[in-house]
Amino acid sequence: MDRRIKKWVNRMHAYCLFCETQRCGLISFIIEKFYHIKCIHPQVEQLKWVKGVPKEVRHDWLPGYLFLYTEEPIVPRFQIDGIIRVLGRGELNGEDLAFARMMEEKNGVLGKVRLAQVGDRCQVDDPAWANMHGTVVKMDRGRKRCCVAFEFDNVQRNVWVGYELVRKDEAEKASESPKE
Repeated sequence: MDRRIKKWVNRMHAYCLFCETQRCGLISFIIEKFYHIKCIHPQVEQLKWVKGVPKEVRHDWLPGYLFLYTEEPIVPRFQIDGIIRVLGRGELNGEDLAFARMMEEKNGVLGKVRLAQVGDRCQVDDPAWANMHGTVVKMDRGRKRCCVAFEFDNVQRNVWVGYELVRKDEAEKASESPKE
């Protein structure tokens, strides 16, 4: 990751809004356009099989949640129809902040997750999920999808995502090699 981005991510203030489910994209657009605040509504990229052909499709993941990112602390009050409330006590912290940072790094789109096979079990070995303590609940090897459980807003969440399976020794080598 670029130094400037790391510096910005470490100083970043993150907030989470809960809004009407079908209006996430529109509210996100309005906040970015008129308030000049970076706003992300999480999306997941999944493979959909149409007539035996896989297609990558994006759809809302955690419908109703928006994440705001600012350099300075703010009181997130917006006069936009569809916003229900601010989650938590304002600024995110702990595991919720780790989740918000993961969403920021991935630009709001959750793609494939790296899994490491240890014996007959699989574990999440993706650096982006390191602070999230994601655990594999189920796997659909035919469609190359897995159900990952994690905690956000003190609630257990499950998401089906595509996965890339690596052996444990390959995963260790990849994590030890310096990234540029």
